[in-house]
Amino acid sequence: MNRRAVALAAFDTIALVLLYYVFQDLAARVSYVESEPGLSSSTSYSFFIRVFTINGATSNGVMFPLVSPPALDWVQVILALLVVVNGLFLFSALRKHGQRPV
Repeated sequence: MNRRAVALAAFDTIALVLLYYVFQDLAARVSYVESEPGLSSSTSYSFFIRVFTINGATSNGVMFPLVSPPALDWVQVILALLVVVNGLFLFSALRKHGQRPV
């Protein structure tokens, strides 16, 4: 196995571990909001941006939304990095394989 393949395997492992921890963090945030009576949450996504909203009601029944500022969506960033890095590795491997003399 060459050095580039080992580096790719190390990158993939680190990226997948980071992705696991990002999912755990997001699940904990949603779980906390959902555990409070009268609160619900929603998330809206756009290209690499995530907005988290908490919906609730005051004691007199007035609904209020708490909207987070737009934040970088780390799930999309990590997945994009995985696709780009693995795609470049595959492209370079196929190109090198095609240049071998017969």
